[in-house]
Amino acid sequence: MPDTIHAGKSSQETIARRQARKLGLHNASVDIADVRTYVDEVTKISKEANWEKVAVSTVQGGSILNVVYDSATFDGRYMYFGGLNAITYLRFDTQGQFATVGDWAQMSRSIVQGAVAANLDHIGTLFDGRYVYYSPYTSDTFIRFDTQGTSFTTTADWSQMSMSTAIGAAAVANAYGGVGYDGRYIYFTPHNSDTFIRFDTQGTSFTTTASWEQMSMSTAIGAMVNAAYWGSVFDGRYIYCSAYTSDTFVRFDTQGTSFTTTADWETMAMSTAQGASVLDVAYWGGVFDGRYVYFSPFVSDTFLRFDTKGTDFATVADWSQMSMSTALGAAAVDNAFGGTTVTFDGRYIYYAPFTSATALRFDTQGTSFTTAGDWQQMAVETALGVATVPSAFRATGYDGKYIYYVPQNSDTFLRVLACPKAYNNK
Repeated sequence: MPDTIHAGKSSQETIARRQARKLGLHNASVDIADVRTYVDEVTKISKEANWEKVAVSTVQGGSILNVVYDSATFDGRYMYFGGLNAITYLRFDTQGQFATVGDWAQMSRSIVQGAVAANLDHIGTLFDGRYVYYSPYTSDTFIRFDTQGTSFTTTADWSQMSMSTAIGAAAVANAYGGVGYDGRYIYFTPHNSDTFIRFDTQGTSFTTTASWEQMSMSTAIGAMVNAAYWGSVFDGRYIYCSAYTSDTFVRFDTQGTSFTTTADWETMAMSTAQGASVLDVAYWGGVFDGRYVYFSPFVSDTFLRFDTKGTDFATVADWSQMSMSTALGAAAVDNAFGGTTVTFDGRYIYYAPFTSATALRFDTQGTSFTTAGDWQQMAVETALGVATVPSAFRATGYDGKYIYYVPQNSDTFLRVLACPKAYNNK
């Protein structure tokens, strides 16, 4: 329970409690001086009492596997978790209780695919207003689930599309890493594939070849790079791909001529954006806050963001850097933050601790991107209540009230209250 904060006047206490209840905050009966103070207390990630947890084995109804889940997406009621090595796709009913088994549903991956599930089969999930999409990694099949169907466990509500049919060529291993959406098209981020690909949600069907478009990576960026990108972000006009082993960030203009028009693709050298040498497996996913696009550092020791209201994608001054060691208050670590999905709650940017021992968030309403006090930390071991494990959390998700931490090697799902939407700009 948050610390009690005593008010100066009873009338202020009453108003503050009423405001807190309207925001859906728990423990709203404590004495509080003002709702801002209360919000700051119950959403503070550095307080152990603000974290909830549930065992993976409990909600799976089965054995825990290494590299279990990879991403999260929200459909307005349910939170979906992409199965990586887990034997099940998983969803949580946000109208239920986090630690109640009956509020979690499982669907067998092998039933969905109609074949034996492969290790690391899908990476990245996304909701388009009706369907949840799963991006293929080692699988050769694109998958989606119809949220307006009969049930999560109804086979007919799951659809598959062969990768070889969609891209018009043989499927490749470790093909796509993450997914984005611009309001009409679903974009799959090429990892080991040499093809950017998108699906038209207004097309004929999920399995109609004409509803899928391809763009050669070498044409788009002037080169072909294996394990090039991981994760996509939409800012209202452009789709951004986060540079993994590629030495360039890339974006596509959705208001341009066509998906296959070279001029509609722009690049920015990683070394220029970072102001430092190019690194392998540097960035992993990102998120948009209404002005800036944030990229999550994996092996890079630099948090990076791009100002969409700046001059140009390739303008150095429009890119900001923050040293990981400064943000953490400790030495930078390799494979630090996961980013299959990075989360923005209207005020804070949340980064998932992968090998980092610290969960981290950045206050977009703070002083600046490089102000250490605007970065807030929580020891993963404290949030879990037990010793952490390597490669613990791969992504974050957001349901409008809570931030969810998606376990990769951890045996625990975590969540913490986000800053309420109704109070983000106060």
